[in-house]
Amino acid sequence: MRHPVSAACAALILGAAMQPLFAQSTVAPQHPGDPGYEALLEMATAPVRDAFGHSVQVDVDRLDHLGRWAFLQGTLRNVDGGRPDYADTPYAARAEQGGMSDVYVALLRSPAAGADPASAADDPAAPLEQTDASAAPSTPDPDGEPAEWTLVDHSIGPSDVSWLTWPQAYAAPRQLFGF
Repeated sequence: MRHPVSAACAALILGAAMQPLFAQSTVAPQHPGDPGYEALLEMATAPVRDAFGHSVQVDVDRLDHLGRWAFLQGTLRNVDGGRPDYADTPYAARAEQGGMSDVYVALLRSPAAGADPASAADDPAAPLEQTDASAAPSTPDPDGEPAEWTLVDHSIGPSDVSWLTWPQAYAAPRQLFGF
C-alpha cells in the first residue's frame, strides 16, 4: 500500500518537473488608444509614406508586441480604401507584371534596458546587448515599455512570405509572426 504522503510528494515533484523553467512570453496585440501605439505605428509605416506619400496608407491587420519586438502586418490601400494605383511609383513595373501584392509588413525592435538607442539606429540587425549602466535608457511609455523603436526590416507588396526568414535573420521570436 502506498503512503499518502509519498503519493502527494510524487505528484508535487512530477508537477514541478513539468513546469517550464522560464516564464512564457505571450504576444500582446496593440490597438489604437493603447499607450505607445501611435509612435509604434508611425515608425512601422514610415517606409510606405516615404515610397508613396499620403496616396497609399496601411490598413492594419495586426500590430503585435512581444518583449522588445513588434511586428506589423497590414494591407496597402488608397485614400478611398480601395486597391492602390502603383502607376508613377517605383513599384509600377512590378504591379503591372502581377508581382505586387497589397501586403505590407514591418519588424521593429526597441533597445534593451540600458542600451544606447543611438547605437540601435546605426545597425538595426546587430544584437542589442546590455551596456554600461551609465548609458541612457530609452524613454519609457506609461506601461514602462521602451518607447524608442527601430525599423529592422519591412516589405512593401511582397509576392511571397518575405518575413518567413526574419526570426532567423534577426533573432526575433517566432511566435511574434504567428508561426
